[in-house]
Amino acid sequence: MGRRAIIIKALAVLVLVWIGVWGVRAWASSRRVTASMLERTVAKAKLDDWSKLEGDPDPAEAARREKEIRNIAGLVNRLDFRERQKNRDERSNEVFFSKLNSRERELFFDLTIRETMDTFMEALDAMPPDQRKKFVEQGLKEIESGRTQAEMKRTRELGDDLLTKASEQGMRAYFEKANADTKLDLAPLMEAMNETMQGLRGGEFGGRR
Repeated sequence: MGRRAIIIKALAVLVLVWIGVWGVRAWASSRRVTASMLERTVAKAKLDDWSKLEGDPDPAEAARREKEIRNIAGLVNRLDFRERQKNRDERSNEVFFSKLNSRERELFFDLTIRETMDTFMEALDAMPPDQRKKFVEQGLKEIESGRTQAEMKRTRELGDDLLTKASEQGMRAYFEKANADTKLDLAPLMEAMNETMQGLRGGEFGGRR
């Protein structure tokens, strides 16, 4: 695998880890959505665990769940950067996502991932250089502490197919949205992420050819 491809794939996983599996917006919408509001909406949806459901689901309940999932995805896409961080720290949405069956997970991911990658890059581009530096430093600290590796492991449990899709969207957003300064500033963090993934996946991401 070429060096550029390694860095791009590391970027995709970095984004996936930092957003806590789903999306964020860098700037608030006209009606601000908070992590607490999202958590209450998830609880109100009362979704049973369908992750290991066998046989065909009840059509009426499946339709109700899809409506709830689309509503939750809409709220997720309106979280600002600060509320995303709260969401990540509380990890409540990981419980929600783990209850979805494979079709529902794919739906939710498709509803959020493209916008997630775009707005993440736009947020980094909009940061002053000193703030981007702090972002990178924080990321390096989390890698050193082991937090990032732990989150990667939880992310893998949700499915490698989703990780592949995130990588594809990450590559697109990286080339289309990130400016040259952002790419340069992120380089040390990308290198560290690549080393972490080498350890986690036995060099699958990091092997050079």
